[in-house]
Amino acid sequence: MPDNNERLTSSEISNLWTHYIRETMQICVTKYFLQIIKDPEIHKIYTLALEMSENHVIKIRDIFHKENFPIPKGFTKEDVNLHAPPLFTDAFSIFYIHTMTMHGSQAYNLAFSVSIRKDIRDFYYQCNLDTMDLYNKSFDVMQSKQLYDKPPFYETPSNVSFINSLNYVTDVLGERRKMNSIESGNIFFNLQKSLIAKACFFAFNQVNEFHNS
Repeated sequence: MPDNNERLTSSEISNLWTHYIRETMQICVTKYFLQIIKDPEIHKIYTLALEMSENHVIKIRDIFHKENFPIPKGFTKEDVNLHAPPLFTDAFSIFYIHTMTMHGSQAYNLAFSVSIRKDIRDFYYQCNLDTMDLYNKSFDVMQSKQLYDKPPFYETPSNVSFINSLNYVTDVLGERRKMNSIESGNIFFNLQKSLIAKACFFAFNQVNEFHNS
C-alpha cells in the first residue's frame, strides 16, 4: 500500500472515476459509429479515437489496481447495439467527434491542473496531447470536405473604446445594444453543441430498448 503522501487525493480520485465513465461510454459510441461510417477519412479518425479511449481506460484501470481501488463498472458492450440501423450521416459523425475533442480537452486540462502525483499528471498530460491531436485531425477533415462553419466575423474597430455605463450589462430591460464578439462567439459554439446534443437525443431515443418496450 502507498503511504499517505502518495495516496490519491480526492480530486484525483473523482477525476479518474469520471473519466473512466466517460471513456467507456465513448468507446461504446465510437464502436457504433465505426459500424455505420462509410467515408474512409472519417472512419480513420474514429479508429484513432477508439484506440485513444481504450488506452486511457487501460491506464486508469492500472492506476486503480495499484491503489486497490474498486474498478467502476462504467459502460460495457451490453450498453450498445452495434447492429442498430444507421442513425447519423458521415457529416454529423465528424462534427460529433470534433465537438467531443473540445469537451475532452477542457476536462483533461482541468484534471491536469488539480492533480498532485506525477503519474497522474503524466497521464493527463498525455490525454491532452491525444485530444489535441484528434482535434487537429478531425478539423482538417472537416475543412477538406468544406463542412466547417466559421464563427461570425466582426469589423476591425478603428479605435479603443471603454464601457462607461452599467447599462451595457443591464440593457436587457432597456435599450438593446449590439452583441459583442465574445458573446457572439460563445453563442455560436454553444449553439453547435446544443444541436449535436439534440440530434443525439432524438437519434438514440428511436432505438432505446426501454423506451420501445
